[in-house]
Amino acid sequence: MAQHGLIGLFPQWYVPNFGSGYIVALYASIHMLLSHISVGSSFLVAYFYTKAYKNNDEQLFRYVKQYLLRFLIYPYIIGSVTGPGIWFSTTVSAPRGISSLIHNFVWVWGAEEIFFISEVMLIYILYYNYERIARRTFMHWTWGFAFLSWGTMLLIVGILSFMLTPGQRDTWAQTGNMLYGFWTTNYFPHVFMRTSFMFALAALLGLVVAVYIKNPKLKQEVVRELSLIGMGGIFFGGVFLYWYLRTIPARSELILTQVIPQPFLLTIGFAVLGLTLFFAAYFIWPKLNQSRALLVALFIGVLVLAIFPSERAREWMRKPYVAGEFMYVNQVIARDVPGRGMKSELPLLAEEGMLKAHPFVPESVKTITPDNALEAGRAMAMIACANCHSLDERGPRPLVLKMQGVNNPEIMLQFLERRLGGDMTQGQAPYMPILAATEAEKRALANYLVELNRQFLEKKVKNTPLPYPLLQERSSQHQERSSR
Repeated sequence: MAQHGLIGLFPQWYVPNFGSGYIVALYASIHMLLSHISVGSSFLVAYFYTKAYKNNDEQLFRYVKQYLLRFLIYPYIIGSVTGPGIWFSTTVSAPRGISSLIHNFVWVWGAEEIFFISEVMLIYILYYNYERIARRTFMHWTWGFAFLSWGTMLLIVGILSFMLTPGQRDTWAQTGNMLYGFWTTNYFPHVFMRTSFMFALAALLGLVVAVYIKNPKLKQEVVRELSLIGMGGIFFGGVFLYWYLRTIPARSELILTQVIPQPFLLTIGFAVLGLTLFFAAYFIWPKLNQSRALLVALFIGVLVLAIFPSERAREWMRKPYVAGEFMYVNQVIARDVPGRGMKSELPLLAEEGMLKAHPFVPESVKTITPDNALEAGRAMAMIACANCHSLDERGPRPLVLKMQGVNNPEIMLQFLERRLGGDMTQGQAPYMPILAATEAEKRALANYLVELNRQFLEKKVKNTPLPYPLLQERSSQHQERSSR
């Protein structure tokens, strides 16, 4: 809420040449890989333990214990490091967004934490008491553990879906009731999609552990079952992904088809196809040389080629919002939410200016003068643009590559007003925030962007060799004469 012309923004976290969004996506990708393995593996442990119990198969009992050990080490011990990493990176990159999610879903977060703490306690109890608990009781505990683990996903998916679009946006905004925001149109396809893919990832971990099985017949049987589970998970995941994409907002469809680079999406597709063919090969020829190094490399390949691009695409599709279609990615509240006591900050910013309303902008640029215009323009770019765009020539979506060649401040200003202007509800580019600022601030931003283009062009020309040696020689002679 605004008080005395200031709004509740925080200091800007900017990572040069990389971008804060990439850091969030990196942590989120590793955590997603391990958390999905965790949920899927809980069901596979319960399934194989039940099978061992019914067949009284001691060798399969030993396999389950080995699986349980890797399950404990990778998703829980290593994965527990990435959880705080996500909280840290998202808190410093989108503090108001995280705050709004916590306040809106405080009971959901609380329930998820209870589920998770119970999960962690159970995994240790199950592994360290593997031979001490009666097998029938242990079997029941494994299934309880599996559904408890899945419960954490069911809760988190509701929050993730809300970040894309609330279930009943207007009703939620008027009442503030979290259930209206939690049950979104894409909640169930989202849950089924993630559940399917988690079985495929868990099957991959199961194959890593299957390398240790000594009995050739049992190994072949386990490998075949895991391969079928992996292929089934990917197939149904693709089906539910199609359903999920049918439920996303119109702006997200536009981003998916026109903004996200197609090679980016093709990389994901080929990675998923490659994993499917891998499972198919193991199913057809279960006696393949099962190298642990190969399987670990496959895990890394899935992380880099499928999960990381998927997380980036999911973040892209939320734009221009970071939460619930009411808060922009630059942390500005863009819509009234009476049920939560929030009012749109766009009118205030348009009237008083973004630099004056931001409590952490230096006093030296709050009032724009000819002497500080470029510095004020950089401050505007940092506040309004840097959450999605890099101010450097490297990093995510650099500004100089978006408007390369524009060297006229008036043309740049017209571009900003045309693309980012609007009626305070939506601009001409629905995937970008409204630029709510004073005329002086828009001109300062336009001048700064033109200066960025000028510096980039000079650097590009300086570092580009001339095409012919004779021209290169003449250019050197000209520079030498000029220096005299």
